[in-house]
Amino acid sequence: MTVTFNDNQFYQITDQSFTANPKLLTKANFSIPLTTRTITPRHYLVTSKLTYAALVAARWQPVTGPIKLNKNERLILDLGAVYVGHFQIALDVAGSPMDAPLLMRTHFAERLQELGVDASQVESWLPLSWIQGDTRHVEVLPATVELERRYSCRYIMLEPVGQSLKWQPVLADAEFRAASAVLKEAVRPISLVVPVLNDPNDEDAMVA
Repeated sequence: MTVTFNDNQFYQITDQSFTANPKLLTKANFSIPLTTRTITPRHYLVTSKLTYAALVAARWQPVTGPIKLNKNERLILDLGAVYVGHFQIALDVAGSPMDAPLLMRTHFAERLQELGVDASQVESWLPLSWIQGDTRHVEVLPATVELERRYSCRYIMLEPVGQSLKWQPVLADAEFRAASAVLKEAVRPISLVVPVLNDPNDEDAMVA
């Protein structure tokens, strides 16, 4: 095996071959196929402020039906726990007929603090394309949007960009199709000494 540095000071490994471990491959096959389930958001928040203090102090509402967003408003959905999977949502229109397409940004976060971070300001060797988000135009409503990428998240924020004043987007029927190699119910919970860390609904105590 030969290890060198490229121009960006990353390791380059050459003359390397990998040996398969039959025991580990057998264990990996136990997780095929993945267990899937459909998660519907528990609570939501419509807000124009993304500071952590504002998000924690806000009154989150139970999801009971379609949600209309006015200009400069964002919708944040809470799945209740961290899941890995695919997201879809139904979009409609209220007010006048559409005079422009809908430009929607969707952000995915495991913790509330992540929602207020401007990804364009991140400086890292990690490619920014790994940041969990999606931006797309929806030309005609109503429509159901299914995102192709897989995301790890508890919170999903939907943000209309450059919204027309003549009509408002309406969001409904959000679903997160989670997939996992392990059923959460099959894992024995860890009993911790500090009571707050045992609360699965506590945002600060949650461990992804």
